[in-house]
Amino acid sequence: MKAIIRLAAVAGFVLAATTAMAQTVKIGLLSPFSGPFAIWGTQFKQAVEAFQKVHGDSVKGTKIEVIYRDNAGDPTRTRQLAEEMILREKVSFLTGFSLTPEALAVSELITEAKVPAIIMNSGAAIITRKSPYFVRVSFSVNVFTVPIPAWFEKEKIKSVYILVSDFAPGHDIEESLKEGIKKLGVNVLGAERIPLSTTDFAAYMERAARANPEVVYIFMPAGAPSIAIVREFAKRGLKEKGIRLAGSGEVQEAFLPAIGDDVVGTISGFHYTETNTNPQNVLLRKTLVELFGKDATPDAASVGAWDGMRLMYDAVAELGPKVTGDQFIKFAKGRAWDSPRGPISIDPEERDIIQNMYLRQVEKRDGKLVNIDIMTVPNVRDPWKIANPNAK
Repeated sequence: MKAIIRLAAVAGFVLAATTAMAQTVKIGLLSPFSGPFAIWGTQFKQAVEAFQKVHGDSVKGTKIEVIYRDNAGDPTRTRQLAEEMILREKVSFLTGFSLTPEALAVSELITEAKVPAIIMNSGAAIITRKSPYFVRVSFSVNVFTVPIPAWFEKEKIKSVYILVSDFAPGHDIEESLKEGIKKLGVNVLGAERIPLSTTDFAAYMERAARANPEVVYIFMPAGAPSIAIVREFAKRGLKEKGIRLAGSGEVQEAFLPAIGDDVVGTISGFHYTETNTNPQNVLLRKTLVELFGKDATPDAASVGAWDGMRLMYDAVAELGPKVTGDQFIKFAKGRAWDSPRGPISIDPEERDIIQNMYLRQVEKRDGKLVNIDIMTVPNVRDPWKIANPNAK
């Protein structure tokens, strides 16, 4: 009889242990995998797979399952898919969000469900104030202009023409740039907001050329629009006229082969330079090449996905598989770690990222177009949030 009791106890222990080992934390990743912004989905997914190749697909016996959904960049579809993931798939986290309208579409939903959303890209400053369950590991676009005024001052630039995409991040970056260069006496010869769906920039770049500024500053969502507008700058001969090009993520290394040598000399302010030698960046690049071939190149989406996964893995490791949204948010506030981009942390007040900003220049090294850092501004917080502490 005692043997039977002992056997039952052992069986119960084994069953409990097996059940614990079998627990799964589901992550729902929403991004365009089709349409003009499909590169975001591809880069997110490849970086997640690279992260899991290095760190495994489980944390302390808890399996981590990433569920991918194509929102085609549509906010309405994003909300529908997010709701399905929360109610049907029982995800513990939502993540991805390539464009700002996608993130804003789920703000009320995640607040009601108390499901945290880790933003891997969307860049409008206001996002993290739209729900207490947003945490951003990417950037606020306002920070991209932080290094630019110092470059204007060094190069004695006195005129600029601004072309930005007509959605919240574009508006943010236009105003941020104007504010940053105002004290330098730079003359803004024109500022245009271009519809988000635009891929033909001929008319806009022609007007910029006629204005004859010293610099054309651009901001476009990564992907086809970024490549198209930089190509148009080259096609219109602005560089030959002595006009310089500046921007942010439009000249990420992954896009440069599609643009060509005319992009050499372009200046950008950005949070990630692909050529840096940070150990995490070396590891990210090496793993992407191992998985996807020698032409695999990390970009802003890659580093956002890598760091988003790191934050979620660390939370599950510390808080367990049944981590709640409130527990995660408390855990994330003030969290700091080494990223492929450099040292980063999460602002405990805003749940937004604090990180270095880099001024880069496109150069041709060993026959390859790359970005090279020429200046670093350390530990940058979103300047818009600092200037607007109560805005919602």
